[in-house]
Amino acid sequence: MLDLTNEINSMIEDSRMDEDKVMSLIHDMLVSAYKRKFGTDENVEVRFFPNDRGEENRCVELYSVKEVVNEEDWFDSVKQIPYDEAAELVDDVEVGDSLEIPVDPRNFEYSAVQSAKQRSQQVVKEYNTDKVYVDAKAMEGKLVIGEIKRQLRNGDYMVNLNLENTDALFPVRGQSPRETYEIQEKLKFFVERVDKGEGEERRGRDGQMQKRKGGVRILLSRASKDFIRALIENEVPEISSGDVEIKAIARHAGIRTKIAVDTHKTDVDPVGSTVGKSGTRIQTVMTECEGEKIDVVRYTDDPLAFIANALIPAQVRRVVTIDPSTKHVVAIVDDNQLGIAIGQAGVNVKLAKMLTDWNIEVKTQDQFNEMEQTMEIYRNVDSLFKTEEAEEEGGHLTNQELGIDPDDTPLTDIGLPESLVNKLHDVDIWSIEEFFDYTDEELSEKGLTDEEIASVRGSVVIAEDEDESDFECPICHEMLKAGTTVCPKCGAEFEFE
Repeated sequence: MLDLTNEINSMIEDSRMDEDKVMSLIHDMLVSAYKRKFGTDENVEVRFFPNDRGEENRCVELYSVKEVVNEEDWFDSVKQIPYDEAAELVDDVEVGDSLEIPVDPRNFEYSAVQSAKQRSQQVVKEYNTDKVYVDAKAMEGKLVIGEIKRQLRNGDYMVNLNLENTDALFPVRGQSPRETYEIQEKLKFFVERVDKGEGEERRGRDGQMQKRKGGVRILLSRASKDFIRALIENEVPEISSGDVEIKAIARHAGIRTKIAVDTHKTDVDPVGSTVGKSGTRIQTVMTECEGEKIDVVRYTDDPLAFIANALIPAQVRRVVTIDPSTKHVVAIVDDNQLGIAIGQAGVNVKLAKMLTDWNIEVKTQDQFNEMEQTMEIYRNVDSLFKTEEAEEEGGHLTNQELGIDPDDTPLTDIGLPESLVNKLHDVDIWSIEEFFDYTDEELSEKGLTDEEIASVRGSVVIAEDEDESDFECPICHEMLKAGTTVCPKCGAEFEFE
């Protein structure tokens, strides 16, 4: 009987494996060594016993199970034993019985023992890797405290997180350009990702390429926006309770961060709660980031108001939508606010764009006026080209292109003078139905004379269905039959009530 008390206790303590796992490992080691010596493990039996101090499963015995056969039938020395030999070992034995014959593992060849030992070491390594992976995976997406251990040639750092034989990687891309790092310095890190790294390929003894299992790979960051999110969540209990919600974060590591917060409670100030009394909460976060500026703004569903908020510390006079389809706006600020709104190297407006997901231009009022004039010129030129193109093709712009409802009658179809039609188009009146939507006073305010108003109104004759007599066209004076709705000569249209 082998007493493995010291070995078993050491494995449990050093590898932090539970006792059942250790028993299973020792069992597999002995079976592996037996197979290496005898070429099979079909007839091996492993049993554990208490030691002299009464500790369970600390001693082990190995048995070779053999079938008792007649001398003339004996041909397998591993699985069979002749009757005469069996009778010397056990009384009252018969052919066909099975005998358990003790085997001393200490008599195994060195190669068999080494093979089993290597296998056990691999199992322990895999177990530790799995355990580290589980522990590290629980840290993913959270803040941890680690000690910088060493710097690699490419500028990355290895960080000790107190995990079993596993260091975390703090890559250059996760480092803030505002910060410098010292060996043995303890810092907070955000665990970005945890996975099992790719194993190395090595040639085995049989000459075949074998891929070994990789260890645990842990990536850390202090430059990501999630690092700021985690710091603030730790500092602001209203976020943990759900009273305040972080809607969006935009960050330029080492320079500035913008955070949009909101709440569903009327008695809670989301910005004030996040910043803290006298700015204490946000100041704690800024100190952790070596003084990086952090703007906390109020989120709102109104995109124009949200854009104005996002540009703080600048004061925005108003925000004008240029093209909602491309989410293009212009924020108008006073002259002394232009540099603040744009920020050093354009950082402030860039972060506002990232935070709101809108394309933001910042202009003064004079710059915006010039921009408006330029846009008007482009619109007129574009309209000119469209008109010329339609004329070259021998056609006209469609009612849809002119913004006329399909059921409405264009002004060009009722026989009005071209100069009057163009004047009405200039005041955005394109159909006779649109014309009748305005009162005479409103039309006068648009610049039409009384004669022009009367001319347009007189171009449409309203007749009664009961009147069966012919009538004269008021435009071209052509005599028309009762019920005629369009003058064949001048194109004037008529309605009958």
